[in-house]
Amino acid sequence: MDLPCNTPGATCASGIDAATIFTRAQAAWNQRFVPPYESFTLPCASTFLADRCTGNPTVQFIVRLSDGRTYAHTIAADGSQTSVLMRGGYVYGPAGAPFGFYRRRPAPGATLPPAPPNLAADPIATIATVSVVDRAYDITLAGIETIDPHRCYHLRLRPLRDPQNYPLRDVWVDTSTYDVVRLTYVQPFNTNLATVTYDFAPVGSQNVWSIVHIDATATIHDLLATHTDHVSEDLHDIEFPASEPDDYFTP
Repeated sequence: MDLPCNTPGATCASGIDAATIFTRAQAAWNQRFVPPYESFTLPCASTFLADRCTGNPTVQFIVRLSDGRTYAHTIAADGSQTSVLMRGGYVYGPAGAPFGFYRRRPAPGATLPPAPPNLAADPIATIATVSVVDRAYDITLAGIETIDPHRCYHLRLRPLRDPQNYPLRDVWVDTSTYDVVRLTYVQPFNTNLATVTYDFAPVGSQNVWSIVHIDATATIHDLLATHTDHVSEDLHDIEFPASEPDDYFTP
């Protein structure tokens, strides 16, 4: 059941305000354990590589989490590697939405590395300035909702300028741990807009938080009709390899 706390500056029954929730969520995000690599599989037709696939094979992505560079290849029915589709590029989600497989957390005293060129940066980093030096969003607390098994604060974000550069619109934050459980982007898509939602959950024996589900919807208007395109897909075979060959990530 949602709580009526969707007016600016309002607090829910818990007595916490939207800005405090976001600040705690940002801290929890930055404290997450980041393994050196993450791999997962998706049907090729559900990815940005669809036009490079014959049919709809399964594609394995291996992401080097220190810089976001990615290796991708198709997988044969027997599990063997077949065609290489990407070597050292950057993975992104529907309509070009940031995928969040890049964590700009340098060693103490070091300079932040540059973001990947295709917006594959850490999603929470895109709103990191809200409570620091530059207020990019107006944040309100829409209510408390359950995303099994998490009880979550639902934050709504309204960009104060340049909506295309500030695409986050909703964030769901666990009420106990302040982990980000879900977030939503609004992205330009052809001449329209797409809504892209990522679900996060702890995965594996180390409980590494990862994107586990993607949902994207775009309403397409043409001369004769209006229709809706929808993609909904789980990430499969999520693993966290300890090492991978360096040449996988060299363009």
